[in-house]
Amino acid sequence: MTPALANPPSNYPAIFQKTPSTQITKLSLTDVVVLVLANNTEIKNAYLDRIAQKQDLAVAEGKYIPNFTPTLSVSLNQLGQVSNTLGSVDAKVGMRIPTGGEVNFGWTSNTQTNTTSSTSNSFNQNLQLSFRQPLLKGAGISLNRVSIDIARISEKSNIINLKSTLSDTITRAIFAYRELLQAQERVKIEQSSLRNAQESLEVTQILINAGRVAPVDIVQNQTDVANRRFSLLQAENDLESRKLALLSLLDIDKNTNIQADVIPPVTQTVLDIEKLRQLALINQPAYLLSQFSLDRSKLDLSVAEDEKRWDLSLNASLGNTTNTETDIKAGLSLSRVIGDLSLEQRTERARVELRKAQNTLQNTRSQLDIDLQDRVRDVNLSFEQLKLARQATELSQRQLDIEQQKQKLGKSRVLDLVNLQNALAEARNAELNANIRYLNTLTTLDQFIGTTLQTWQVTVEK
Repeated sequence: MTPALANPPSNYPAIFQKTPSTQITKLSLTDVVVLVLANNTEIKNAYLDRIAQKQDLAVAEGKYIPNFTPTLSVSLNQLGQVSNTLGSVDAKVGMRIPTGGEVNFGWTSNTQTNTTSSTSNSFNQNLQLSFRQPLLKGAGISLNRVSIDIARISEKSNIINLKSTLSDTITRAIFAYRELLQAQERVKIEQSSLRNAQESLEVTQILINAGRVAPVDIVQNQTDVANRRFSLLQAENDLESRKLALLSLLDIDKNTNIQADVIPPVTQTVLDIEKLRQLALINQPAYLLSQFSLDRSKLDLSVAEDEKRWDLSLNASLGNTTNTETDIKAGLSLSRVIGDLSLEQRTERARVELRKAQNTLQNTRSQLDIDLQDRVRDVNLSFEQLKLARQATELSQRQLDIEQQKQKLGKSRVLDLVNLQNALAEARNAELNANIRYLNTLTTLDQFIGTTLQTWQVTVEK
């Protein structure tokens, strides 16, 4: 069982090929999701766990499959001049029935051959059929299906945990991809800032040569160029670090020279909190697991209460041996353990666990509403911050353009120009961070309500 992407990119197979470091492999966000599903070690291990988990369910659901045990034995005995050959064949069949009863059938045949006398051969067979049906303790279809129901609840929980693993890993890959994208854009911003600083230095040198500004003014420009080069070096180093982090998460060749796509156009996403709440109640892993825990606690309580009942059973048997009459028996048996305080202890413990599960479910539901409101507010706030960051970038650019025009006329102070260049770089980085943060808040909201797999059209076989 493996995750499937409904619409994989057309270049999907080529991504797995080892790429020389000189060749750039461009990755889209969809490529990253596909690669992490195919290669990530945590996801592979989660699917290996599913092999054992499905077998556990098969064992539980095979509770009423008859058990057949054949036995064949041959032995040779010798006493003095007499030797005997003994052979036996046994067959036993046992079967549980949904009402709690048990049916057992046994057949045994024995042969004895005296090697010194062909007339001393003997053959015996024995048939035994027994039936036991509880009438109080252990009786009833619903009670005897508890183990199957618990196994199915466990299976549902396993599937939810698998989906959580897929969702969490996809989300981490998306964040890692955007960190790479952010690092790429920061390098571009630093390169642009360095060009502006170098151009300003050239203009100042021209003005100094023309005698329009003092030679000492160029020191500020030279300092700014050095600072811009230092910032660019840091950004380039951070870019390489982000590349390695993403390659490690995708588990592909560390020498692959990857490049993220451009930042997509970011527009505001209108959120309907009531619709999101309904989606969360259907898909949110923590809430679903709380429901399963409550269902499990109810079943555990029913088993604990059954243990306190009297053990009243109907027993019947039929036996037939060679050369004897058929033996038929039927009767009732009644028993109960007196003075075992652990029976009441287990029942009370089961009641406590049930109440705790009810409280946990209620608290999870309340916390879900609180967390959902918090995440929706975070998304809306992030977009407002993005709008302000865009305005700040536009204003910083306009201020710098005006100051650069004044510089060419010799009416600008070098310090003012440098400050405006730094302010523009900071504004661009702030806008970049706001872009990435807004996209990440949407991804986090998607993960919280449990719809990451639906968003990326990933299906999990059940």
